Amino acid sequence: MKKDSAQVGTYTSALASPIFAHPTTLGGPNLSTETCKSLRHAYQIHAQIVVNGLQRHLYSLSKIFSFFALFGCPESLGHARLIFSGTKSPNVFMWNTMIRAHSLSELHHEAVLLYPAMVAKARDLPNNFTFTFLLNSCARLAAPGPGFQIYGHVIKLGFEPDIFIRNALMHFCCSSGLADCARKLFEESSARDLVSYNTMISGMAQMCKPHAALSLFQEMSDSGIWPDEFTFVALCSACSGLNDHGLAKQIHNLVYRYLGFVDCSSGAHLVGSVIDLYTKCGEMDMARKVFSAFQPVKSLPALSSMVSGYARAGKVELARQIFDRVNKRDTILWTAIISGYSQAGRYDEALELYKEMEKSGLKPDQVTLVAVLSACAGLGALTVGERINNQSLRARFFGRDAILVTAVVDMYAKCGKIESALEIFRDVPDSQRTTHLFNAMITGLAQHGLGETAVSVFREMESTKVRPDEVTFTGLLCACSHSGLVEEGRSLFKLMSEFYGINPQMQHYCCMVDLLGRDGKLDDAHDFIRTMPFEANSVIWRSLLGSCKLHGNVEMGKIASAKLLELEPDHGARYVLLSNILATTKQWEEAGRVRKGMEQRGIQKPPGWSYIEISNGTVHQFTASNYRSHPQKEEIASKLRDMNSRLRTAGYAPSTVDVVFDVDEEEKETIVSHHSEKLALAFGLLNSGPGEVLQIMKNLRICGDCHLAFKLLSKAYAREIIVRDTARFHHFRNGLCSCKDFW
Repeated sequence: MKKDSAQVGTYTSALASPIFAHPTTLGGPNLSTETCKSLRHAYQIHAQIVVNGLQRHLYSLSKIFSFFALFGCPESLGHARLIFSGTKSPNVFMWNTMIRAHSLSELHHEAVLLYPAMVAKARDLPNNFTFTFLLNSCARLAAPGPGFQIYGHVIKLGFEPDIFIRNALMHFCCSSGLADCARKLFEESSARDLVSYNTMISGMAQMCKPHAALSLFQEMSDSGIWPDEFTFVALCSACSGLNDHGLAKQIHNLVYRYLGFVDCSSGAHLVGSVIDLYTKCGEMDMARKVFSAFQPVKSLPALSSMVSGYARAGKVELARQIFDRVNKRDTILWTAIISGYSQAGRYDEALELYKEMEKSGLKPDQVTLVAVLSACAGLGALTVGERINNQSLRARFFGRDAILVTAVVDMYAKCGKIESALEIFRDVPDSQRTTHLFNAMITGLAQHGLGETAVSVFREMESTKVRPDEVTFTGLLCACSHSGLVEEGRSLFKLMSEFYGINPQMQHYCCMVDLLGRDGKLDDAHDFIRTMPFEANSVIWRSLLGSCKLHGNVEMGKIASAKLLELEPDHGARYVLLSNILATTKQWEEAGRVRKGMEQRGIQKPPGWSYIEISNGTVHQFTASNYRSHPQKEEIASKLRDMNSRLRTAGYAPSTVDVVFDVDEEEKETIVSHHSEKLALAFGLLNSGPGEVLQIMKNLRICGDCHLAFKLLSKAYAREIIVRDTARFHHFRNGLCSCKDFW
């Protein structure tokens, strides 16, 4: 949507030129392309041209060639290429049509490759339309290099003052993130038209510069240039991230002031954009009013905006109701509902919707794939993620979309294949690496406890002049925390503010408290909290309390617990952690009092659940002590007994200190032996082949008993077992864990 205004304006202007307005007389009405509606009819006309010997007459051939080239499907473009390659001396019109057709297709990169051949072979020099189409193609490339080369030819041939070309140059600069270059071209233009302003406003929206877009709109109004639908589509897009309710209503009023009544039949994108603006500001009531007023049952953009809005507001069921009422769905609508479920954490349902979309015959676009990959990452659905990467990304998008590459790296990292994530990251040229890509890689390495590698990637980031942000340092500090790199963490915390001018936020202080606490420096962690420039939140105190449990420091644990009680009196984690600390140090009476206080408040520990994906791509969920209704319950029970037998042989004794229920020791042992991750492991062992890696995702931290058991079971069954809990990944191999018992 962000590119529409520039592209449509440019193409409309080009099509209005005489070069695209040849009258057609191909031997009678049956040979006219004016009434040609289908490829079959076009093939018949082409056949008649050949039969009548007209293929040597470029004027006769150009029209049917243009129809094939611009029909908009791979088959027709392929036929156009055959006609073109068989033409002895194509004229400029045919070269331009060929470049334009490729610039609009998935093969847009080939439009640029046609240009050198045109310069070498064409009878006439390239004209202004040649460069317009070439620059629009360059705007879709991952790197700006070819666009600058074309820009050099524009200057050399004296086309720089041409308003169509300057607009295309601005569009290219905006699409490449070169805001200053685009602004300079705009300010140096001797003439600016509606397309010029639309291009710049759309570009500012694309580069997340809403205030610059608003300033351009004001300048446009002052210049007496009347805005059109594309102006307001771009303006809505630019301002949608400001969360400014008042501004949303002002823009809505301006639409009426300048354009009058807009209905979905003539302004579907605009109506959808206004609705989208309201939904992103959280104004669902206003969005619903606009939605109802314009009878959007016929407008897929408006429907998609409403679906996204309700999903964003956490009302996934309302979003689904709208989605289910639509019979003819497009890719945008499917993407909206898939993204909604993914953002709501309902990853399995998001993937089911994606499978339905595939069955419908629609091809996903980059935005769809990012949403699906996010669901794969959240669910740990590696099989689905790999299939998308191998079938869709490698074939069509991979390497040409930075956001998509980042999503692939994130998916592999969160699905436990950190080596694959690193391999893909290494394949991305330095010129195409973004802050988001580095962040995904560093965060992934942090989750896997690979702190030194994460710091090494950060040094690469510095050497390639990619500027880090707040997220970068959150990932780095987490990586240091999970790897015990205390001094490195202190140095990075200092570097963040002193060199990069990034003021540490709550999450950075939390990482430092965690870093110091995990290393046993509990007094330092407490002092660090007291010197913070703002009051510590519950996450920081809970982190300190967790470290107290790890090191058995009851006194400091009581301080952290008291603070948590003030901030979150009804949060179960405080009671569970303190009770576990007391139980670990055998202060049974006090532990009992904590558990009793928890019961009196009606607080329950959140139920544990674990997901496991098996080789056919299906994901299975298990909750603690609950497998009796499973179709394989007998086999699972048998496998659990086998697991316990092998553990006993290895000298294992169940650790029940984390069981907060007031039951006897034998029942406690039964409880820990039926934790959700153990049920998932039993199921995985039953449904996988020898040597196959088993991967489990858990919604809570893995307990000490399961951690010890999984180390022993990885050796007993000669399996690699990967467990992703809420804090990090644990890779169990041959009786050892990648975390080195530091978690």
